[in-house]
Amino acid sequence: MDISDTKTAPLPFETLSQSEKLLFSQFRKKINLDASRAQVKKLEYNLCDPSYGLNVLKSACADAVSLGIGGVCVLPAFVKQCASFLGAQTSRKSRLIACVGYPAGGDVTAIKVKAAKRAVKDGADELEVTVPVAHIRDGNFAYVKREFKKLRSASKKIALRVDVGNSLLTKQEIVKVCAIAADCGVNSVKVSSGTLSGVNDMEIFADVKSAVKDKCNIKAEGVATVLEMSGAIDMGAGTLGSKNAADVARTILAAVEAEV
Repeated sequence: MDISDTKTAPLPFETLSQSEKLLFSQFRKKINLDASRAQVKKLEYNLCDPSYGLNVLKSACADAVSLGIGGVCVLPAFVKQCASFLGAQTSRKSRLIACVGYPAGGDVTAIKVKAAKRAVKDGADELEVTVPVAHIRDGNFAYVKREFKKLRSASKKIALRVDVGNSLLTKQEIVKVCAIAADCGVNSVKVSSGTLSGVNDMEIFADVKSAVKDKCNIKAEGVATVLEMSGAIDMGAGTLGSKNAADVARTILAAVEAEV
């Protein structure tokens, strides 16, 4: 048979009626919207600026809930109030993360443990504790390990993250602390983007991922745009911390809503 006699089969979409095309477009949009909401859920709103008062925190918590942001990170002093802003713990749409020891982890372990227990009592869904930077710089990793174990016990059944995203630490120190965290049952480690001079983010994320051996989730802090968020996910981050989380979330969702 002459190939010129054959007819090209119509594409499936071309065979649909107008109403079917509309339904298909709506279905595709729903799939894209669900995928976008899943990405927004990976965001955590960084609200640890000490200048933020209750009015700012209340508004930010409302934004987090309405946009579907995964969590809000607050200082321990505001956990109880933010718990009321976010609603009942059993039906909370955005997790409440208490950031203990922020920003340099200078408190002794006993104080961190007490603050962690108080945050749990006040309604925190997760704990994010800054590592003891001074002890790490001294090479006292035995202290670090003891602290992690005590914090793991104090956090009870809720997730525990340690914040190693500090420009005062070297890459080698960060990687070693992440490995200790994984061995102590810590659920997640936080690494800040762009804080280490002379070390690119891809390098540090690859080393951290290797150190935790899939025992811990990795949070990338300092994401400011959708592009930076995408890059951090590609590098292995499962959670994205951002002071601009509301704006990033709006950008992601608006892109889907604009589709025909």
